[in-house]
Amino acid sequence: MKKYIILSVLFTLFGLISCYDDDSSLGTKKIGDITIGTLEDASIISYSGNKLIREPEIETTYPDDQLTYAWYIYKEDQDKGFRTNKIDSVKNLSYEVNLPAGSYTIVFEATATENGYAATAEMKLAVSTTFSQGFYILKETADGNTELDVYTQNGLVPDLLAMTQGEALPGSPRNLSVGYSQAFIDTEENKMVNANTVCITTESDKLICLRTVDMLKAFDNSNLLFEEMEADEEPYCMIRSLASIFYFSNKGIRSSSTSENSGKMGFPLDNGGSKHVQIVNGGFGGHVYWNNTKHRVMTVDYNCIAASEVEYNTEINQDNLECLSSGLNYVGRVETIYFLCQDKVSGIRYLYLLSGGAIVEIRPLNSTLHLAQGDIIAGNGLTGTFIYSVHNNKLYAYNFDAETEIEIPVTGLPAGETISYIFNLYWNMGPFGDTSLNFDNIVIGTQKENTYTVYLYNIRGGQPYGEPIDQFSGEGKLKSVRYVCQLVVDQIAMLGPFYGYGPCFPY
Repeated sequence: MKKYIILSVLFTLFGLISCYDDDSSLGTKKIGDITIGTLEDASIISYSGNKLIREPEIETTYPDDQLTYAWYIYKEDQDKGFRTNKIDSVKNLSYEVNLPAGSYTIVFEATATENGYAATAEMKLAVSTTFSQGFYILKETADGNTELDVYTQNGLVPDLLAMTQGEALPGSPRNLSVGYSQAFIDTEENKMVNANTVCITTESDKLICLRTVDMLKAFDNSNLLFEEMEADEEPYCMIRSLASIFYFSNKGIRSSSTSENSGKMGFPLDNGGSKHVQIVNGGFGGHVYWNNTKHRVMTVDYNCIAASEVEYNTEINQDNLECLSSGLNYVGRVETIYFLCQDKVSGIRYLYLLSGGAIVEIRPLNSTLHLAQGDIIAGNGLTGTFIYSVHNNKLYAYNFDAETEIEIPVTGLPAGETISYIFNLYWNMGPFGDTSLNFDNIVIGTQKENTYTVYLYNIRGGQPYGEPIDQFSGEGKLKSVRYVCQLVVDQIAMLGPFYGYGPCFPY
């Protein structure tokens, strides 16, 4: 028995030696000799021309002509495998980042063509955008369509629509507005979200709303309404109300809550509207707006349940009036809203002044006033009871309290440039929010051929003060400038006038 055990052990040892000394081709084929060095993680601002550049170090015995390369990108929640989205087939990567904000993984793969052996290395890519906070510029392109630029601390990023949507929006610009905390369905994530948006409408009756963090399209004519938008609908504007987003068109007024929902708009209230809309008492008093169809100042409550004419006993024939400008003034804890209208037949201009949502006066303007002649009009928001006008390339301020008008000298404008735009932009977060971003600027735009320049001025006594604190230029005809803040605007912030602190931002 002992002899059989010894023989069994010997046979086992011979078998092990035989395996160890195997000289087959499988044992000698080299398949594990590609080593890729570490790829460093990166953080990049998207849509700004920034590139992810990586030159991986590779140790291998394979000749260069027997290696192929591939770069892949995927989001952290992707479950379809990393090879789903290939971005390049070179060894050294130079990839311009035009991606929505988020966290991504980059995978580099080197493959030996001789035997298919592959080695990989990966890195993390954190993508943010320059769009979430800055000055948005609505402009008309050389061919008469609508485009959007944005100016941030990193400089000007032009032609956002062409960059992110593939083309400019058809038609000349009509309106630019900001929808803070707008609800919509994120089609990439397939879930309901809330985000700050910019909304653009054009004279060809096109509409688009874009999430500011990444320019993701939230709405356009095809999906804003539950029903199909009729071909003759004229979108005017979308604005943030107390706790809703209001949409004004020639069909009437619709609204959608800023709470989590699809954001789609239901049946319209009343009929007619315009882009000239102002908020009353932080939204607690609803909105007042000019109705292009009825040629009247109208009011709608903050729940978008009832709309009616703001009645005022006057002998003025309002049926020929069209609205040129509107604004909200909050000085000395007094809220005054104006609508500047012009009779299409006589040319006479009338200034509607409202307080608490009620008309207190319809004032015919003396034809010698520059406010009665200028074609560029804007109101002061927080520092003076002024309405600005540009006439014969000069800036004037009409004091609607004192009924006087003065010329305002503007420094820092080069000779040969035509003033084409004025607006009082401010961010006025009350004590219930983050006030570190508050500012109050006069914005003056000039035009020289197809180049616009925007000048930002400090404001003192309701007037631009000193030299411009900043300026930037772009291509196209300047139509509107609005500031987008990255902060969340809640109901408390919207109710600033109700608490005596004034509105957060101008419409």
